[in-house]
Amino acid sequence: MKKSIFFFSLLIAIGSCNSVKVPTTLGDSSNASSFGYHPVDPLPVWVENLGNKTIDYSTLLGAMPDETIRLAIAEVTNEGVLNFGTSSIGMAHHNYVVILDYIKYSTDFFRVEYDQGGSGEFSILRRYKKSDVENSYEPNIPLGDDDSIVDEGDAVVPVYVGVGLRLTASITVNKNGVDLGNLFAIGAQASSNKIAGTLTVQTLGISGDNISSIIPMPSEINPTTIQNAILAMGTIKAKLYDDQTVITPRVVGVYNYLGGSSKTINKFVSAMLIERPKLMVY
Repeated sequence: MKKSIFFFSLLIAIGSCNSVKVPTTLGDSSNASSFGYHPVDPLPVWVENLGNKTIDYSTLLGAMPDETIRLAIAEVTNEGVLNFGTSSIGMAHHNYVVILDYIKYSTDFFRVEYDQGGSGEFSILRRYKKSDVENSYEPNIPLGDDDSIVDEGDAVVPVYVGVGLRLTASITVNKNGVDLGNLFAIGAQASSNKIAGTLTVQTLGISGDNISSIIPMPSEINPTTIQNAILAMGTIKAKLYDDQTVITPRVVGVYNYLGGSSKTINKFVSAMLIERPKLMVY
């Protein structure tokens, strides 16, 4: 029953969408458009056990209260950058990436401070400092003598910490007017040689013997491989709460409202590697 509901949700999401030299991976920072949600290749996080709980799969999943399915279409520019947009119609001799993401997540953050002079450059402020509680950290927000915040930064960037599944169709369009907003239609158009490309499924922080055997190998796009990929995603999602499934929270995306394209995302990724985002378990 749960699998049927998941497939139904996918079909609804797939039916309505947006608008890629083919990138190395979807989370490559060079693929960032200027603003909005950006998936990133999985990055490590720190789990803070505030409730002294036994950390197992159910505890970790319980700390990720939000779930979403995202379907996006991006055109690949000559520089290999993904331009996400609202168009779902492919043009001949152009490359595209169609992305279906399922993520279960919580939201962390980091603060940024714009450099003086109006150049648009910014610095990322340290997010945490050691607290009085053993093995615990707290937000690093400097306070004045009257306990007022003296350096809260100029903006807060949301960081999505959790687990998920990512399906990526990398497509070259051979004829104008191809509908990229429906994965099943993409498969049919591949069968008639209107498009060509490959399909991959990636797990984000979900692993285990019971998972590895389900992940399909990258393959050419056709109706069968698309159906198999979606079935695999549904099966893996159904195994999230299986006691054999290994849950490892990861950074799965950020929300960029500063602009700056890949330069901004590179800075975000560097900051998160130096100082890991955290998932708080209460």
